[in-house]
Amino acid sequence: MLSYLRAFFRLILFAVLVVIGLLVTLLFFPLIGWQSKRRIIKYWSSLLIRALGVRLVVDCAPPAQNLRGLMVSNHSSWIDIFATNAVQAVRFISKSEIRDWPVLGRLVTMAGTLYVERGNRNKINETNESIRDAVAAGDLVGFYPEGTTTDGTYLLPFKTNLFQPAVDYQMMVYPVTVSYRQRGEPTRLASYEGNTSFGESFLSLTRAAGLEVHVAFGDPIDSRMYGHRAALASVAQNAIAQMAGLDVKVPSEEQAALLQSAKMGRAL
Repeated sequence: MLSYLRAFFRLILFAVLVVIGLLVTLLFFPLIGWQSKRRIIKYWSSLLIRALGVRLVVDCAPPAQNLRGLMVSNHSSWIDIFATNAVQAVRFISKSEIRDWPVLGRLVTMAGTLYVERGNRNKINETNESIRDAVAAGDLVGFYPEGTTTDGTYLLPFKTNLFQPAVDYQMMVYPVTVSYRQRGEPTRLASYEGNTSFGESFLSLTRAAGLEVHVAFGDPIDSRMYGHRAALASVAQNAIAQMAGLDVKVPSEEQAALLQSAKMGRAL
């Protein structure tokens, strides 16, 4: 009973913060510069993490404030984005379908999200140009090279397409790990894997006590040392695997089909 009361209280706080975030982005973001937006995004994200009952632990801080370049990370939960933004404001790349989501779509768009149309190779150049322009303006652009979420106990092989702008325009790449612990032990409570619904994931996370999210920034990778995106992606993948203590797992045909099914279901 106590866990459900905890979840209800956290749901209320979460909803209030989403409404506040929407109002701030609609009323104030058009009037202020990106530096001010960064501070607001960091503060709001940290409040959201707390509202969900999760303690943020920064195991390794960013090497500097207001990083510029590409950020890549492992991905196991829908709160990974908020945890990372609470440490370093990032313009994330997301699937284009999110732009059309009610309320949240508007919120993340106003916060500077860049969009990619999955499966549309004709649009990848437009996405790469958007990344180039954002980094040229001084932004840190983030994405999840695995292409989907896992349960946090392994890495999927990195997809390489979005590493191309880093090679073309000699960007710095920042590897980041995000992991979850409950009372000091690794946990899958926050994971959003497979056919798990958002409601199921939210309830599991908000009912939990003693949950921590750990964020660590690794050593920057200079893309000028790599002449091809596959080589750069491999180095970033190895860095994250080593930092997180995870193995890279190539999914079987059955697992790949399940992952694809889950991605398609969430896009609808």
